[in-house]
Amino acid sequence: MIDFLTQAVYPLDTYPAGLYVHVPFCRSKCSYCGFVSTVHDPDIEEIFVDAVIKEITLGQGEQAWGMLHRGITIDSVYFGGGTPSVLSLESLSRLLKSCFSSFRLAQPVEITMEMNPATGSEEIFGAWLAMGVNRVSLGVQSLDDRVLRNMGRSHTAQEALYAFRLLRRVGFENISVDIMAGFPGQSRKSLLRTTEELLTLEPDHLSVYLLEVKPGTPLERQLQQGETRAVDDDVSAEMYEDVCRLAEAAGYEQYEIANFARNGKYSRHNVKYWTDALYVGVGPGACGMTGRQRYTNVADIGDYCSALARSRLPRETVEDLSATVRFREALIMGLRLVRGINLREMSTRYGVDAVGYVNETVGDLEAAGLLEISGDRLALTSRGRLLSNTVFCRWV
Repeated sequence: MIDFLTQAVYPLDTYPAGLYVHVPFCRSKCSYCGFVSTVHDPDIEEIFVDAVIKEITLGQGEQAWGMLHRGITIDSVYFGGGTPSVLSLESLSRLLKSCFSSFRLAQPVEITMEMNPATGSEEIFGAWLAMGVNRVSLGVQSLDDRVLRNMGRSHTAQEALYAFRLLRRVGFENISVDIMAGFPGQSRKSLLRTTEELLTLEPDHLSVYLLEVKPGTPLERQLQQGETRAVDDDVSAEMYEDVCRLAEAAGYEQYEIANFARNGKYSRHNVKYWTDALYVGVGPGACGMTGRQRYTNVADIGDYCSALARSRLPRETVEDLSATVRFREALIMGLRLVRGINLREMSTRYGVDAVGYVNETVGDLEAAGLLEISGDRLALTSRGRLLSNTVFCRWV
């Protein structure tokens, strides 16, 4: 049981917040994808953009967004999905103008665009830069065309390499690349080649994701019907460790379980999730955490647009957050960071005896080599990062 040192208090939320814009369109649906997305339809795009702008406008008067009226700025804007890069330049311009006019943006602000390698051109990339986009997250996943086909990706390895080089040539100085490990039919050798070739390009940021089979996806059906076979857990673990080893040898800092950066170019937006910072989410299925509340929007695009056409915020759920809930979640999310968390700082921020709580609940995790406690610092070991879900279950 959590022992509060004083009456339960909410954290003092004065740090810059983040803004997430969910774009639910893709060129095609990948076999493993469990995100809120659908095949892009240009006829729906304009209706969707109108709805997002309406949500931003209505949200300004909502109590849950009150932190923005307390003078809190936004220093990261993240276009995720889906595949935001399928949006027309006109649609992206409209969305950015709404963000710029509706929120207090810190300077400099980090504006990230997720993209599929097959959805860009020199003209498009130049326009993004001119609009203010200054970071791109390139969904490579693999440089093995056979693996890409099995994933249902709509690009080739050569298109991914070309897109990266073109982004650099146009002037992007902050490019992240995503790769996936443990996909059925993927070998260690294939992933090693992908990682080595990408690292020669010197991306500023690298993310590696161990496959999670999401319910209702084509991949789940293929596995259930024996059309493909899952990669052995031990092999997946070796793949993850291979990427960690290669990234470290190339001079990258692993700052989070799945993320690596050069020259301190962390994902400013994602760090907010791991440090219990505030964020606003707009778009179908988007979530927001505004200090005392967390909300989730309806996932269905039609329902989302319909609600906003009636000037109603498209909330699926709204949850009041107690200080206890925020402390537990901050403990789990903070441990995703390689540096771990400072328990004394946690005690001060949440008004809780964080040291006593951890000592009472840590059990055999330290002895098992999954956690290390050094003074006020609590962190996962390298083995703990690989088995992080085992650790986190202790505090769920």
